[in-house]
Amino acid sequence: MGLAAEARAALDLLTPLGRRVLPPREVLVGALAWFPLVGLGLGAVALALAAAATRAAPPAAGVAAVLALEVLTGCRPRRGLAAAGALLGTGDAAAVRARLRGRPGAIGASIAAVGLVAKLWAAAAIPPAARTAALLVAPMLGRWSIVVQCYGGTPTEARGVASALVGRARFREFGWASLVAFGVTLWVGQVVGLLLLIEAAAVTLGFRVHVHRRVGGLSGRLLAATGEIVETAALLTVGLLARGRS
Repeated sequence: MGLAAEARAALDLLTPLGRRVLPPREVLVGALAWFPLVGLGLGAVALALAAAATRAAPPAAGVAAVLALEVLTGCRPRRGLAAAGALLGTGDAAAVRARLRGRPGAIGASIAAVGLVAKLWAAAAIPPAARTAALLVAPMLGRWSIVVQCYGGTPTEARGVASALVGRARFREFGWASLVAFGVTLWVGQVVGLLLLIEAAAVTLGFRVHVHRRVGGLSGRLLAATGEIVETAALLTVGLLARGRS
């Protein structure tokens, strides 16, 4: 029952299927170990929809996959990315914190829109032969990056569910999440997979350092932004490599 509860909690946290009453903190923390598997499942559903779109309109397959990911996640990562635009504004840490807790401004909305366009372009640029690996790995690495942020992070800015996750992850969650993410990425992506792993780690840690310098800790919105940035970067990398080979 413990593992099943953790798996269900991971699904609740990463999709719109969330329950009104959340489980205890220890279950929420344990759910982090399942995040990459949920990301892998999201990618598999998006891949299936892309395959269906290929039969009807091949050029729209990549677009269908990206839009499916938006729907499957309830656009939470997109909203997190918009909120992260507050980090780019002027002012001290207190001013940035206030912007992070408010409605995203024009800068945040623009960043979220550009990110969506980038993902759509990348998905359209990836050839069918590489689409399977890209759509499976990118969402998985995005969710893995959230686990990394919760491992040893500072929860001073976290509220609600995020306060139960940031800085609470144990080596159990970090280790299992990393084992799944690394194993699947290297198995599916091989040499390109290694590149994506290095990129995901660098982007995650770089974002973490910047956030801590700017506001002193991670929030729920910034966790979601981390996942979206890493997922987008992975898709862009595969798309650019595909363009370079064509």
